Amino acid sequence: MPARQSVRKKYRKRGTSIVKLNITSMIDMFTLMVVFLLQNFSAQGQLVTPAQGLRLPKSSVEKLAKEALSVKISQKNIMVEDAIVVGPEAYQSLLTQKDFMIDPLYKVLNKYSEEARKSAEMFKSEFSGKISIQGDVEIPYNILTRVMYTCGQSGYPNMNLVVYRK
Repeated sequence: MPARQSVRKKYRKRGTSIVKLNITSMIDMFTLMVVFLLQNFSAQGQLVTPAQGLRLPKSSVEKLAKEALSVKISQKNIMVEDAIVVGPEAYQSLLTQKDFMIDPLYKVLNKYSEEARKSAEMFKSEFSGKISIQGDVEIPYNILTRVMYTCGQSGYPNMNLVVYRK
């Protein structure tokens, strides 16, 4: 029996020792998983905030908004990227103007277009010519068509009208 007791003591000693867990490799694995998931995460659509005082029309469109140069048309002025391009006095004269081109808007958009083309050339990518137009529900149709014509002439043929989804 003494031989059995020595074997039991051996097992008992082995079972009572403190086991240290090496978690370094496990942390590395979780870090890689987090980085992978963050890189592959993509939020759908682009967050678009309408200009203050704008009531966008409602539509049943399913296409999501994408990042583009923003033109905002209110009942009093026209803005490009939150900078007023056509003020209230010039806006009123647009209502009776016979020409479709809006000169102040054309100059600003043409400047943006040239800068975007230069940066696209520098980064060896293609200029998309995308622009998003936010127009108030109450704006006259002839103002909207003139803005769209001016956008097309200044190098932005791909226009998206921003609306609320029903």
